Amino acid sequence: MSTRIDLVRWVPWIMAVVAVLVWVGPMQWISGLGPQISDLPVYEDAYRHMAAGDLPYRDFALEYPPLAAGLFWVAGVLPGAYGPAFSFLMLIALVLTVVPVTLTARALGLGLSRQVAAGLITACLPVLLGGLVETRFDLVLAALIAWMLWAVVTDRMTTAWVLLALAVLVKLVPLAFIPVLAIVHMRRHGRSDTWRGALTGGALVVVVALPLALIAPSGLWDSIAYHLDRPLQLEATGAAYLMGMRLLAGTPLTVDSSFGSQGLQGGVPDLMALISVIVLVALVVAIALTVLRILPAGRGLDDPAIFVAGIAATGIALLVAGKVLSPQFLVWIVPAAVLVRGRFGWASAIVTAVALLLTHAYFPGAYWGLVALRPSEMALLIVRDAVLIALLALVWPRRGMEAPLRAPAGQKGSPAPGGNALE
Repeated sequence: MSTRIDLVRWVPWIMAVVAVLVWVGPMQWISGLGPQISDLPVYEDAYRHMAAGDLPYRDFALEYPPLAAGLFWVAGVLPGAYGPAFSFLMLIALVLTVVPVTLTARALGLGLSRQVAAGLITACLPVLLGGLVETRFDLVLAALIAWMLWAVVTDRMTTAWVLLALAVLVKLVPLAFIPVLAIVHMRRHGRSDTWRGALTGGALVVVVALPLALIAPSGLWDSIAYHLDRPLQLEATGAAYLMGMRLLAGTPLTVDSSFGSQGLQGGVPDLMALISVIVLVALVVAIALTVLRILPAGRGLDDPAIFVAGIAATGIALLVAGKVLSPQFLVWIVPAAVLVRGRFGWASAIVTAVALLLTHAYFPGAYWGLVALRPSEMALLIVRDAVLIALLALVWPRRGMEAPLRAPAGQKGSPAPGGNALE
């Protein structure tokens, strides 16, 4: 028994080593198999502007929040060429994602096999999704989400709000996590403590963003409006539906390049983009209300698995109902989706891996075939998006996921006596 307990304690660090080995080995081989579609030129251009003394949003346009700009700058000042330096930062981000995922799996009371599976899927992201993970900064967002999950599961609620604020300053999408986090915090510690945590996170956002808002208000707003104005992107679920109509009924579609990607142009795609936004808002609200219904007041600390499921469902909803679904977006959902408890826990982890593999199957190698609306590539995209919808159903918060983690004073996050951390 003691040997197995020692093994459980080593799982996070073993998985971290696996992540490094995957990065320096199989991923480099996969990346060399064919041409890659990289965002590095955009990031390096931003760095060169900043190195020349230009201020983001005021002197040059930038579609990303302020901490993303800081990341681009750090990659530029590291020794060596920009690409390898950025890749090194993403390797660090992967390790910083794997460790909290496995720590959270243990804190949730998941069995050893589930802990290992969660760690392996996360560590193998560069193989499952491909080399694109080293040319996008989404692993940084994944790391922050993973640590936020760990903070809530171990009842470090103020830390969770700070981590969420940092995530928003990297990409705006984690704003959708606020309702679930606020509900769980309120159920545990009451309204006043929730407000204090939320205001702490909000203050961090203000401290970083307010100076830029004062110096370059129009440029900062343009970085937000950029995403609001984007058309229905080619890989979005709404676009996959229209592709299905094309395959079945020959519906005409027109692909247009704009906003740094490819999307569908025309009245019907525009209507589908509007419907997608409405469905997304409805899903985020429905997930929050489900969590609220499951967690009556006074639940105590019996809610961490419901929180993880709520975050997983919200993240996947952002993908399946968003009007933009770039391949790297799947990185965001991994930390929560592989940690879902209950009878669908294993299925959620496996289907997450399948969604990653299906995405890698068409991107980048077959992407331009998709742009050309070739039937085989469209069918593959439709299957991938259908799998994501199925994953949303699997992770949807429900009773039976609860993980009682009542920790003795001073031992936050310790499994309750008789827990099933080794099952």
